[in-house]
Amino acid sequence: MGKNVALALSLLAVSMIVAACGGTQGVGLSGATTATSASQRPVARNRHTDPRKSCDAQGINSTQLGTGACTEGGVQYVVANYGGVVRLNTLSAAIVGVTIAPADKGHGRVVSPQREAFLRVTLQVQNTGRTPRRFNFGQTMLGIGGDNYSETIGVEKTVHLESIAAANGGVVGPGETLRGDVLFDITHTDYEQLSRSGRFFIWNFGDHASGQITRSSGQVGQIRLYAAERG
Repeated sequence: MGKNVALALSLLAVSMIVAACGGTQGVGLSGATTATSASQRPVARNRHTDPRKSCDAQGINSTQLGTGACTEGGVQYVVANYGGVVRLNTLSAAIVGVTIAPADKGHGRVVSPQREAFLRVTLQVQNTGRTPRRFNFGQTMLGIGGDNYSETIGVEKTVHLESIAAANGGVVGPGETLRGDVLFDITHTDYEQLSRSGRFFIWNFGDHASGQITRSSGQVGQIRLYAAERG
């Protein structure tokens, strides 16, 4: 990786937190990792939105940057800005950190990305149901512009020590939270677009990410990476 690319990528976390410049919604919406107690769970705000109403009708779009539940194209979304919480049927999730690295290492191995860098998204996920649940590999997706990117599951399983799906076998007890990372393989161009059109998608426990979000995708959480949560 060239010096200029590495320098630009190192600024990603800062630029994502402070950026709130709008952008297209794209598809759907024009050390150790441990289980923690319920007292540390994220708390979702009551946005007084109606999941049966359209996203645009409630201002949940890239222009007004509203948050909450809405429906578009037959899909029910729960939307938050960076720093906020999405609350699905049995899962609440928040992004607590984003970092970039030119390679990943663990278990005595060093792995380079197929593109230019690994985007590491650190999540805190709570089980809001009444039975133990499992957070699976491939339960999240990254949207950049009009493209969607799946997790780098092979690296998460075999190399990345802080993978959230590997922590405690991905099992989360009722009321407990799990904290850890998901990884995405991105390019310098992807980086440049994240602060303008980046979205992080997450599915409920038992569901799997789908590159094409349709009516059959179920309830989908989305965190806008280009807009900071408003106080």
